Amino acid sequence: MESFLTVFVGYLTIAIEIMAAIIIGIIIVLAFISAINILRKPTRDRTLASETVRLSLARGLLLVLDFVVASDILKTILAPSPTELLLLGFIVAVRIALSWSLSKELDRHTTHLKQ
Repeated sequence: MESFLTVFVGYLTIAIEIMAAIIIGIIIVLAFISAINILRKPTRDRTLASETVRLSLARGLLLVLDFVVASDILKTILAPSPTELLLLGFIVAVRIALSWSLSKELDRHTTHLKQ
């Protein structure tokens, strides 16, 4: 049973990492298309539009980071070595810092839109 679980979790983590890579690709393509569309806007509207694209890209990357953290948690469950735990702790710390930074950016962006 344990060997089956190890193989299953291994395949599951690979699937999660593939999904994360696909999501990153989609996010980048959408951000690129949006950036191209910004170039057709008047100069005064470009700043707000580019800020919106940048924040959308950041939100998508944070979503992908959640997938990667989930994958790392699954890997750590199987073999909780000190190196794996340290790596997981680092990734979670980066995720917290990015979430905090993005929430501040979103608050600033929302305040700017209300004005």
